[in-house]
Amino acid sequence: MTERATLVLAPNANAWTFEGTNTWVLAEPGSDVCAVLDPGPDDDAHVAAILAAAGERCVAAVLVTHAHHDHAELAPRLAELTGAPVRAAHPRLTDEPLQDDDEIRVGALTVRVLYTPGHTGDSVCFLLPDEGSVLTGDTVLGGGSPIVKPGRLGQFFDSLDRLSEVLAAPGSMILPGHGPVLTDPLAQIERRRKARLRRVDQVVGALAEGVEDPEDLVDRLYPDLHPDLRDAARISVDAVLAHVQTTHS
Repeated sequence: MTERATLVLAPNANAWTFEGTNTWVLAEPGSDVCAVLDPGPDDDAHVAAILAAAGERCVAAVLVTHAHHDHAELAPRLAELTGAPVRAAHPRLTDEPLQDDDEIRVGALTVRVLYTPGHTGDSVCFLLPDEGSVLTGDTVLGGGSPIVKPGRLGQFFDSLDRLSEVLAAPGSMILPGHGPVLTDPLAQIERRRKARLRRVDQVVGALAEGVEDPEDLVDRLYPDLHPDLRDAARISVDAVLAHVQTTHS
């Protein structure tokens, strides 16, 4: 939580979402309007919690970092309840998809759009320039690593580079889509970059030893993997394989 961002945790905890989706209510202090970012699952109790967090403020926008259901499912219903437009990069969610560097005004609050593909092709982050916080959705999680599908790992590294530039100012914070707020953003981004690069090195080493089957690579790279996360690990391995083929060919 910050001066301009209030957390409402969605009741959808599982192996993929950790404690649940972080829904954020955004408003300039003292304002009578707010935005809801990543409204999360379509759940009556969660709707009530969001509206309670908004209080007397009018919901003027529904912002979505990407179209995955754990972040966006509630968006159409919340928009209907409040009369607020949905703002997202995915055309399935809006008639006017967000573009990089768009500025959204919510009363006196300024929200800047950062196009950060990698986790998905429509992933965007939202910068609150007056305080330096960035709402990262699944691009940077409070803990763990997001799924990056084949063909997008290079984009993911580029997005981390961009976030490092934006978050270089003192006092900047990451407000993630899952997990706790990160108050040391540059160190956290670098840790995630190095972890992903280690996976690339591990795959390169395994390939050099003749281990090429993706399922065998999953077993080798994730020896203590929870069964519910095997599909996620396989996607990550496939993404690394595609990245290696592109960068080492």
